[in-house]
Amino acid sequence: MIEFFNVSMVYPGDKVALSEISLRIPRGQFVVLAGKSGAGKSTFLRLIYRAEVPSRGQILVNGRNVASLPAKKVPFLRRTMGIVFQDFSLIERKTVFENVTFLPHILGVDARTRRELAERTLKRVGLLDHIDAYPAELSGGEQQRVAIARAIVNGPDLVLADEPTGNLDPDLSREIMRLFEEIHLEGTTIVLASHDPEAQKEFGQRLLVLDHGRLVADRPLRVMETEAAVQG
Repeated sequence: MIEFFNVSMVYPGDKVALSEISLRIPRGQFVVLAGKSGAGKSTFLRLIYRAEVPSRGQILVNGRNVASLPAKKVPFLRRTMGIVFQDFSLIERKTVFENVTFLPHILGVDARTRRELAERTLKRVGLLDHIDAYPAELSGGEQQRVAIARAIVNGPDLVLADEPTGNLDPDLSREIMRLFEEIHLEGTTIVLASHDPEAQKEFGQRLLVLDHGRLVADRPLRVMETEAAVQG
């Protein structure tokens, strides 16, 4: 689904964000992207959804070279993805329903269908009874679940999450990570950046570790190894 071929990203002032990254993420995998602040995690994700263009190398998403996409086609690329940010990025003046159905509304989905989509998706994340609330009326964990609902409302094949638990306490962080795990079990590919050691130990199938822009580790996570041992 995602392929990096010798990808480097250098910002003005010779600031290296990524250096010679080559890897493949197959469809249906849950990848945790680890590394300290400044390691290149956010840049890695931004390159996938074409918020940035690499300085060198190629990135393929579903066989398409995203760096060479004309600007007018970038919105179509992003419609195949769900993107979750650390700061939630909800529209404060809109209700939960309006936030979750923002993209379907832009795409011209009728009001009845939008309501059905919102109710079904909010039920999945446990927030159906908050459908008419505003973001300011919700806790941090609830706001992040709304952001996740917005990301998955159109049933994307790929979800990208940039430090989705960074502003949450440990209990809420585990709750959000379990939600991502449930979404993955339904067949969604997930690439999730996190500096949380607990998230890196307990969730996902594969761990990628970045250090100063370099890929220094690429290995199965323990949960994957445990499953293999049980099946064996």
